[in-house]
Amino acid sequence: MTDPIIRQLKIDLDLGRRAVHVFNQSTIKSESLLKEAGKRQLTDDERESLEALTSRYGRALDFLTQKLMRTIDRIELTDDGSVLDRINRFKKRRILRDEINYALLKDLRNQIVHEYIIDETDRVVTEVLNFAPLLIEMFAKAEEYCRAKGFIS
Repeated sequence: MTDPIIRQLKIDLDLGRRAVHVFNQSTIKSESLLKEAGKRQLTDDERESLEALTSRYGRALDFLTQKLMRTIDRIELTDDGSVLDRINRFKKRRILRDEINYALLKDLRNQIVHEYIIDETDRVVTEVLNFAPLLIEMFAKAEEYCRAKGFIS
């Protein structure tokens, strides 16, 4: 029988993989839409696609920092602490890069979730697109870490 926390990790990794895939698909679509935004007025449907990107960014970041990181901490019997504590632990585990200010990712997520930014959509989408490779990398490194530690095969 599989340990319940390892089973949860496998579920989290599967959900994370799917969330990152959908987020990545949105980034591809949004990059081309943002180029079009400079040439013409985007349709309401196209604007909705850009908004979907920002929502998916927020969900993927939350999933990584609030769910997956906590599950890995539970496996390693580490106290939860704050998000900053978690970020620092994951830097030590070499899942996250030292030179990145992860508060910027979280600040962008908070702007998306808590502020009505309709007038700044292009700026926010551009920032999300800039952070997209980093967010995808973070998940991949977390998965690599779990394999290296033998939590998953």
